[in-house]
Amino acid sequence: MNAELPNKKNNRRDCGIRAFMGVMKNSWNGLVYFYKYERSAIFHLISAVVLLAGAWMLQLNPMEWLVIVLVLLSILAFELVNTAIEAICDLVSPEYNPLVKIAKDCGSAATGVCSCVAVLVTLVMYVPKMIELVENFW
Repeated sequence: MNAELPNKKNNRRDCGIRAFMGVMKNSWNGLVYFYKYERSAIFHLISAVVLLAGAWMLQLNPMEWLVIVLVLLSILAFELVNTAIEAICDLVSPEYNPLVKIAKDCGSAATGVCSCVAVLVTLVMYVPKMIELVENFW
């Protein structure tokens, strides 16, 4: 377990396009895994499509679009981090461990909090526009 620190003089990181493409490939692999194996992924994907369709139908302004997209991407980011936490916990302790349960529950709670924020933001943006549509319809 004694890892040697890299020599800073001889350890220059590649910052070129190949390195960037490698990072993008790893990120893509993480997304593919998430959508292939995580049961919450499809729910969040469907929710995102519904929210974006609603934003289009309600003709949100550019700032409102930005907020909706940021909220959706934040949920995705939290879900990906939660998936990483769960994978590490399963690797470190395959059998039940109360500390692992806490780590997994807290990761899940972070995603839940972000989802609650998304619901609140959506309600604040969509409800007034929906009321306006109904009023204009009658």
